[in-house]
Amino acid sequence: MSWMDDGGFEMQAFTTQGGRKMAVMNISTPTGRLYCIFTKTEVQRIRRECNRIFKELEEADK
Repeated sequence: MSWMDDGGFEMQAFTTQGGRKMAVMNISTPTGRLYCIFTKTEVQRIRRECNRIFKELEEADK
């Protein structure tokens, strides 16, 4: 199994007390855990970047 399958990476959506929709990303590292909080806009930007990189990786396989 990969570190992602073993719980080394997870993302969850949540709502703040003020009603704002957010996401938290949790990454396990050798020295502990890294937590990053994102807005919906930031998650969308990350998705675009991931899609761009995925496309580059697919092109490299051709």
